[in-house]
Amino acid sequence: MSSSKETAKSLIQTKSRSSIKNMFDEVAPTYDFLNHLLSLGIDNYWRVVAAKKARKQVEGEREPKILDVATGTGDLAASMAKIPGAKVTGYDLSPEMLAIARKKYPSIEFIEGFAEKMPFADRSFHVVSAGFGVRNFENLEQGMKEFHRVLKPGGRAYIIEPMIPRNPVMKKLYLVYFKNVLPRIAGMFSKSTFAYDYLPNSVEQFPQTEKFTKILKQAGFKKAEFFPMTFETSILYVATK
Repeated sequence: MSSSKETAKSLIQTKSRSSIKNMFDEVAPTYDFLNHLLSLGIDNYWRVVAAKKARKQVEGEREPKILDVATGTGDLAASMAKIPGAKVTGYDLSPEMLAIARKKYPSIEFIEGFAEKMPFADRSFHVVSAGFGVRNFENLEQGMKEFHRVLKPGGRAYIIEPMIPRNPVMKKLYLVYFKNVLPRIAGMFSKSTFAYDYLPNSVEQFPQTEKFTKILKQAGFKKAEFFPMTFETSILYVATK
Protein backbone atom coordinates (compact mmCIF):
# COMPACT_ATOMS: atom_id res chain seq x y z
CA MET A 1 0.00 0.00 0.00
CA SER A 2 1.36 3.42 -0.95
CA SER A 3 1.98 6.11 1.64
CA SER A 4 -0.85 8.13 0.06
CA LYS A 5 -3.33 5.29 0.58
CA GLU A 6 -2.03 4.66 4.08
CA THR A 7 -2.58 8.32 4.95
CA ALA A 8 -6.09 8.17 3.49
CA LYS A 9 -6.90 5.01 5.45
CA SER A 10 -5.65 6.57 8.67
CA LEU A 11 -7.76 9.67 8.11
CA ILE A 12 -10.86 7.54 7.48
CA GLN A 13 -10.31 5.74 10.79
CA THR A 14 -9.70 8.83 12.92
CA LYS A 15 -11.70 11.58 11.16
CA SER A 16 -9.76 14.02 13.30
CA ARG A 17 -10.96 17.57 12.81
CA SER A 18 -7.44 19.00 12.49
CA SER A 19 -6.48 16.43 9.82
CA ILE A 20 -9.62 17.12 7.80
CA LYS A 21 -8.96 20.85 8.05
CA ASN A 22 -5.36 20.41 6.90
CA MET A 23 -6.44 18.24 3.98
CA PHE A 24 -8.92 20.81 2.69
CA ASP A 25 -6.46 23.66 3.22
CA GLU A 26 -4.02 21.71 1.05
CA VAL A 27 -6.45 20.94 -1.80
CA ALA A 28 -8.09 24.39 -1.81
CA PRO A 29 -6.17 25.82 -4.83
CA THR A 30 -7.34 23.04 -7.18
CA TYR A 31 -10.59 22.10 -5.44
CA ASP A 32 -13.04 23.79 -7.82
CA PHE A 33 -11.25 22.71 -10.97
CA LEU A 34 -11.06 19.06 -9.89
CA ASN A 35 -14.65 18.98 -8.62
CA HIS A 36 -15.99 20.05 -11.99
CA LEU A 37 -13.54 17.88 -13.93
CA LEU A 38 -14.06 14.69 -11.98
CA SER A 39 -17.86 15.01 -11.94
CA LEU A 40 -17.94 16.10 -15.60
CA GLY A 41 -19.62 19.30 -14.43
CA ILE A 42 -22.68 17.48 -13.09
CA ASP A 43 -21.97 18.71 -9.55
CA ASN A 44 -23.47 22.07 -10.56
CA TYR A 45 -26.74 20.37 -11.46
CA TRP A 46 -26.90 18.62 -8.08
CA ARG A 47 -26.63 21.98 -6.31
CA VAL A 48 -29.38 23.43 -8.48
CA VAL A 49 -31.69 20.55 -7.51
CA ALA A 50 -31.14 21.23 -3.80
CA ALA A 51 -31.61 24.99 -4.21
CA LYS A 52 -34.86 24.51 -6.15
CA LYS A 53 -36.30 22.36 -3.38
CA ALA A 54 -35.22 24.92 -0.76
CA ARG A 55 -36.75 27.76 -2.81
CA LYS A 56 -40.10 25.98 -2.91
CA GLN A 57 -39.93 25.41 0.85
CA VAL A 58 -39.32 29.07 1.78
CA GLU A 59 -41.69 30.55 -0.77
CA GLY A 60 -43.58 33.35 0.95
CA GLU A 61 -40.83 34.06 3.50
CA ARG A 62 -39.72 37.69 3.28
CA GLU A 63 -36.08 37.04 4.20
CA PRO A 64 -35.35 33.33 4.42
CA LYS A 65 -32.22 32.67 6.45
CA ILE A 66 -29.99 29.92 5.07
CA LEU A 67 -26.89 28.32 6.58
CA ASP A 68 -24.57 26.38 4.27
CA VAL A 69 -22.35 24.11 6.38
CA ALA A 70 -19.10 22.64 5.04
CA THR A 71 -19.47 25.37 2.44
CA GLY A 72 -15.96 24.88 0.99
CA THR A 73 -15.47 27.42 -1.77
CA GLY A 74 -19.09 28.53 -1.53
CA ASP A 75 -20.78 27.08 -4.61
CA LEU A 76 -23.84 25.66 -2.84
CA ALA A 77 -24.14 28.83 -0.75
CA ALA A 78 -24.17 30.80 -4.00
CA SER A 79 -26.92 28.59 -5.43
CA MET A 80 -28.97 29.17 -2.28
CA ALA A 81 -28.32 32.92 -2.50
CA LYS A 82 -30.33 33.00 -5.74
CA ILE A 83 -33.49 32.37 -3.72
CA PRO A 84 -35.39 35.72 -3.60
CA GLY A 85 -34.65 37.66 -0.41
CA ALA A 86 -32.37 34.97 0.99
CA LYS A 87 -29.75 35.86 3.56
CA VAL A 88 -27.07 33.18 3.29
CA THR A 89 -24.23 32.35 5.66
CA GLY A 90 -21.44 29.96 4.63
CA TYR A 91 -19.67 28.01 7.36
CA ASP A 92 -16.53 25.85 7.10
CA LEU A 93 -13.50 24.74 9.11
CA SER A 94 -10.93 25.39 6.35
CA PRO A 95 -9.59 28.98 6.21
CA GLU A 96 -8.00 28.37 2.82
CA MET A 97 -11.29 27.22 1.32
CA LEU A 98 -13.07 30.19 2.88
CA ALA A 99 -10.50 32.62 1.49
CA ILE A 100 -11.41 31.41 -2.02
CA ALA A 101 -15.15 31.53 -1.23
CA ARG A 102 -14.90 35.16 -0.11
CA LYS A 103 -13.15 36.14 -3.35
CA LYS A 104 -15.71 34.32 -5.48
CA TYR A 105 -18.80 35.50 -3.62
CA PRO A 106 -18.10 38.76 -1.75
CA SER A 107 -21.79 39.38 -1.06
CA ILE A 108 -22.10 36.23 1.08
CA GLU A 109 -20.95 36.11 4.71
CA PHE A 110 -18.51 33.27 5.41
CA ILE A 111 -17.61 32.16 8.94
CA GLU A 112 -14.92 29.72 10.07
CA GLY A 113 -15.80 26.97 12.53
CA PHE A 114 -16.68 23.31 12.93
CA ALA A 115 -20.07 21.67 12.56
CA GLU A 116 -20.35 19.89 15.89
CA LYS A 117 -20.53 23.16 17.83
CA MET A 118 -21.82 26.08 15.76
CA PRO A 119 -21.94 29.68 17.04
CA PHE A 120 -25.59 30.22 16.09
CA ALA A 121 -28.66 30.53 18.30
CA ASP A 122 -31.35 27.87 18.44
CA ARG A 123 -34.01 28.14 15.72
CA SER A 124 -32.02 30.69 13.66
CA PHE A 125 -32.43 29.37 10.10
CA HIS A 126 -35.18 28.30 7.73
CA VAL A 127 -32.74 26.13 5.79
CA VAL A 128 -29.46 24.34 6.53
CA SER A 129 -27.62 22.95 3.52
CA ALA A 130 -24.44 20.95 3.05
CA GLY A 131 -22.82 19.83 -0.18
CA PHE A 132 -20.43 16.87 -0.11
CA GLY A 133 -19.22 17.61 3.40
CA VAL A 134 -21.07 15.84 6.19
CA ARG A 135 -19.25 12.54 5.67
CA ASN A 136 -16.10 14.39 6.78
CA PHE A 137 -17.52 15.39 10.16
CA GLU A 138 -15.54 14.15 13.13
CA ASN A 139 -18.83 13.29 14.84
CA LEU A 140 -21.65 12.82 12.32
CA GLU A 141 -24.40 12.30 14.89
CA GLN A 142 -23.48 15.45 16.82
CA GLY A 143 -23.28 17.42 13.58
CA MET A 144 -26.83 16.39 12.66
CA LYS A 145 -28.05 17.38 16.12
CA GLU A 146 -26.54 20.82 15.50
CA PHE A 147 -28.31 21.04 12.13
CA HIS A 148 -31.56 20.28 13.95
CA ARG A 149 -30.84 22.75 16.77
CA VAL A 150 -30.24 25.79 14.57
CA LEU A 151 -33.27 25.18 12.33
CA LYS A 152 -36.59 26.88 12.95
CA PRO A 153 -39.59 24.60 13.55
CA GLY A 154 -40.62 23.28 10.16
CA GLY A 155 -37.20 24.13 8.72
CA ARG A 156 -35.33 21.69 6.52
CA ALA A 157 -31.84 20.38 5.99
CA TYR A 158 -30.68 19.65 2.43
CA ILE A 159 -27.64 17.40 2.32
CA ILE A 160 -25.91 16.31 -0.89
CA GLU A 161 -23.45 13.42 -0.82
CA PRO A 162 -21.82 11.15 -3.39
CA MET A 163 -23.62 7.83 -3.67
CA ILE A 164 -22.42 4.35 -4.55
CA PRO A 165 -24.98 2.97 -7.05
CA ARG A 166 -27.03 0.03 -5.83
CA ASN A 167 -27.22 -1.59 -9.26
CA PRO A 168 -24.40 -4.21 -9.31
CA VAL A 169 -23.13 -3.31 -12.79
CA MET A 170 -23.19 0.44 -12.17
CA LYS A 171 -21.59 -0.09 -8.77
CA LYS A 172 -18.70 -2.03 -10.27
CA LEU A 173 -18.05 0.60 -12.97
CA TYR A 174 -18.39 3.41 -10.45
CA LEU A 175 -15.90 1.91 -8.02
CA VAL A 176 -13.35 1.24 -10.77
CA TYR A 177 -13.54 4.91 -11.75
CA PHE A 178 -13.66 6.16 -8.18
CA LYS A 179 -10.79 4.07 -6.81
CA ASN A 180 -8.45 3.77 -9.80
CA VAL A 181 -9.13 6.46 -12.39
CA LEU A 182 -10.14 9.41 -10.21
CA PRO A 183 -7.03 9.44 -7.94
CA ARG A 184 -4.74 9.25 -10.98
CA ILE A 185 -6.44 12.18 -12.70
CA ALA A 186 -6.43 14.18 -9.48
CA GLY A 187 -2.73 13.42 -8.98
CA MET A 188 -1.96 15.16 -12.27
CA PHE A 189 -3.31 18.45 -10.94
CA SER A 190 -3.07 18.31 -7.14
CA LYS A 191 -0.11 17.86 -4.81
CA SER A 192 -2.44 16.25 -2.27
CA THR A 193 -2.90 12.84 -3.87
CA PHE A 194 -3.97 11.28 -0.56
CA ALA A 195 -7.08 13.51 -0.54
CA TYR A 196 -8.34 11.71 -3.64
CA ASP A 197 -7.51 8.32 -2.18
CA TYR A 198 -9.47 9.44 0.88
CA LEU A 199 -12.51 10.47 -1.19
CA PRO A 200 -13.70 7.04 -2.44
CA ASN A 201 -12.98 5.45 0.92
CA SER A 202 -14.95 8.12 2.76
CA VAL A 203 -17.93 7.56 0.44
CA GLU A 204 -17.79 3.79 1.01
CA GLN A 205 -17.72 4.28 4.79
CA PHE A 206 -20.62 6.75 4.87
CA PRO A 207 -24.06 5.34 5.81
CA GLN A 208 -26.22 5.47 2.66
CA THR A 209 -29.96 5.87 2.08
CA GLU A 210 -32.06 4.48 4.97
CA LYS A 211 -29.03 4.19 7.24
CA PHE A 212 -28.43 7.93 7.07
CA THR A 213 -32.11 8.90 7.30
CA LYS A 214 -32.20 6.85 10.51
CA ILE A 215 -29.35 8.99 11.89
CA LEU A 216 -31.25 12.14 10.90
CA LYS A 217 -34.37 10.96 12.73
CA GLN A 218 -32.30 10.04 15.78
CA ALA A 219 -30.97 13.62 15.74
CA GLY A 220 -34.54 14.85 16.15
CA PHE A 221 -35.85 15.34 12.63
CA LYS A 222 -39.48 14.24 12.32
CA LYS A 223 -39.13 13.35 8.65
CA ALA A 224 -36.14 12.35 6.50
CA GLU A 225 -36.18 11.40 2.81
CA PHE A 226 -33.60 10.74 0.12
CA PHE A 227 -33.54 11.36 -3.63
CA PRO A 228 -30.90 9.57 -5.73
CA MET A 229 -29.60 11.60 -8.68
CA THR A 230 -27.72 10.90 -11.94
CA PHE A 231 -27.79 7.10 -12.05
CA GLU A 232 -27.35 6.96 -8.26
CA THR A 233 -23.95 8.62 -8.32
CA SER A 234 -25.19 11.36 -5.99
CA ILE A 235 -27.96 11.61 -3.43
CA LEU A 236 -29.94 14.43 -1.83
CA TYR A 237 -31.26 14.00 1.71
CA VAL A 238 -34.08 16.25 2.90
CA ALA A 239 -34.83 16.32 6.63
CA THR A 240 -37.69 18.28 8.20
CA LYS A 241 -37.65 19.57 11.79
